[in-house]
Amino acid sequence: MKTIKIFETNKPDFSIAWYDIWIGVFIDQEKRRLYICPLPCLLFTISLDKK
Repeated sequence: MKTIKIFETNKPDFSIAWYDIWIGVFIDQEKRRLYICPLPCLLFTISLDKK
């Protein structure tokens, strides 16, 4: 499965992934990432800093 990155900076990025057919917010504590999916297949990923 391939994700197409539309926008990428140091912290947040925006991608389109056909397999991300969900709406909501998910926090991956192990990878320290916040996933926000406002519409099916549109995904914002934010890397969280370790403190």
